[in-house]
Amino acid sequence: MPRISIPLTGLNKDFVVQLSYSMAFVSEEVLGHEIDLAGNRLVVDLTSDASRTEVEAKIKQMIERYREGEFGFRSKVYFEQHADIIQNDTWPELLARKWVTSVGDGHVILRGPAARLADVIDQRIQSIFAREFKAEKEIYPATIKCETLDRIHHFTSFPEHVDFVAHLKSDVVALQQFSSRCREIGWSSALHEGQMAEHDYAISPSCCYHCYEGMEGWELSAPGRCITMTVPCHRFESRNQQSMSRLRAFTQRDVVWVGHPKYVLDSRHRADALIVEWAKDWGLDCTYETANDMFFTDDYAVKASFQRQQEAKKELRLTIPQESKTISVFSSNFHSLTFGKAFNIKVEGRTAASACVGWGFERWVYAIFSQFGFDSARWPGGLRRDFTL
Repeated sequence: MPRISIPLTGLNKDFVVQLSYSMAFVSEEVLGHEIDLAGNRLVVDLTSDASRTEVEAKIKQMIERYREGEFGFRSKVYFEQHADIIQNDTWPELLARKWVTSVGDGHVILRGPAARLADVIDQRIQSIFAREFKAEKEIYPATIKCETLDRIHHFTSFPEHVDFVAHLKSDVVALQQFSSRCREIGWSSALHEGQMAEHDYAISPSCCYHCYEGMEGWELSAPGRCITMTVPCHRFESRNQQSMSRLRAFTQRDVVWVGHPKYVLDSRHRADALIVEWAKDWGLDCTYETANDMFFTDDYAVKASFQRQQEAKKELRLTIPQESKTISVFSSNFHSLTFGKAFNIKVEGRTAASACVGWGFERWVYAIFSQFGFDSARWPGGLRRDFTL
């Protein structure tokens, strides 16, 4: 197998995490990679020697993109807690017990105790967060207009994530040909060639986008409004789609505030306290810390540094012992006036600010089984109490 080795300098945690994540998107000629911290190098396996020069140039470009450079990354841990966690093969065990079934790369079905645990998490969100902020429930479609994603600059920040929705042309001949060929030889993607209509929708990559476009042109009563919703979201993650740490299709609940900046920021601050109380009550092995989005753009350093400096993004990260890493299960985001401007949302004549907090159900489920095992009778007291109610 062809392999290349590229020297790395100035390694730090954030750089390593971002570079490792982005290597899944650098080229389809890359089969896998390893960051050798001891040797300060990146080792990459390729499909063929013919692609070596081209891929190496792309990787070096990626490395320069994700260096800290002059901007710097402010890291702050607001809360940290350690617990008595176990070592177990969580992913194979979940599959063996049939509590989880994989139905494609990054797609899973939850059942039994795994599905029950997801329900417990959702019920807690509603009983604590939605009730605390008097959140109004809204129901959204799973798909979203590409025009909307363009207006909020999603394509320029996260192009790698987008799963477009496609359909066959509204043409009787094209439809009949496709149907006949499927009957004769079975489906294959080759049958789509020349038969697809233009893409005008994508599967929603985030939970709250519909919230803002649904209020376009609204004048809100002071101080604003709070909304909650659950949406099946999609983000293509390429080779990063492993176990349940990072899925292509996942379920997310958000609580969103739109209104006066003070109302939005005060609410978000209260949510920070509530998620820490939750972590303490369930005895989770975790940190609550500053974070940044995995921007896949040339101006990554500017955007990511801004988020860190302004504490615009925070994450509750739970330890996954068997994978020697942590994963984000809760995200708190302050958008300032971004969505208020994009959709002309006002409060008392001024552009509305917004913020959201979100939970990824599948990640919560995976992290809890990873930390505490499959016998709920041996789980921490608060978690055991809620699961057995």
